[in-house]
Amino acid sequence: MNVMEVEDLHVSIQQKSILQRIQFSVQQGEIIGLIGPNGSGKSTLLKTIATLHHITNGTIRIFGQDIQSYRQKELAKLLSYVPQDTFIDFDFKAKEVVYMGRHVHRSRFETRMEEDFFAMKNAMMQTNTWHLAESSILRLSGGQRQLVLLAKALAQDTPLIILDEPISALDIYFQLQVLSLLKRLGDKGKTIMMVLHDLNLAARYCTKLLLLKKGEVKLLGSPEEVLQEDILQQTYGVHTKVRKDYVTNSMTVTPLINRKRKEIWR
Repeated sequence: MNVMEVEDLHVSIQQKSILQRIQFSVQQGEIIGLIGPNGSGKSTLLKTIATLHHITNGTIRIFGQDIQSYRQKELAKLLSYVPQDTFIDFDFKAKEVVYMGRHVHRSRFETRMEEDFFAMKNAMMQTNTWHLAESSILRLSGGQRQLVLLAKALAQDTPLIILDEPISALDIYFQLQVLSLLKRLGDKGKTIMMVLHDLNLAARYCTKLLLLKKGEVKLLGSPEEVLQEDILQQTYGVHTKVRKDYVTNSMTVTPLINRKRKEIWR
């Protein structure tokens, strides 16, 4: 079943074209890694799916229905979004931030139910943030806030989760913990789409990779199909050595210095 279909999507911001001719579909249980150079439109694509950017042209369908036809609360029961920016300007306890993910399941003035508490606690346990439940969100590190926002998305309990660089502020231990958690969710039928810059982790944890360059989809396929030396050279301008890692049973990309290319830091 197609959870999401994107057809001929164009997005312009302040009269500048950011995305052009974007077309792909995502099936239930897939874990899609959005990869590509800086400025290729990865975050813009996620924000557009999350209805934070206006669609200039084209269509995004979630479970067969045009995303623009959903009421906000209806869409929030289907799709949760974890932003790259973790800044929160109010002094909430961490557990209150996670509870916000439950708002879509209650009317405005309805009191919290026991199931909301268990959803909140379970989400914080899964993200190893339960010990931070009573802590002020303002006192947490960037990595801790990132985990709390992931817990909020888990408490929201949507079939589709989109995440913008969910491991960017995490150390290697929590990077692996978060990606392993997302993989387990995919195995249980959740559909995941996330921006990743680490190609090795993307190859290890994603079922498919969506490669963007200059606002266009260059390729959508398995890690083996996308992570090829000539494709990476054309996309990133860097020579690489790609091989199978028999420890992780995934593709490994080793970037090589291109001595003919001008050194930008000189």
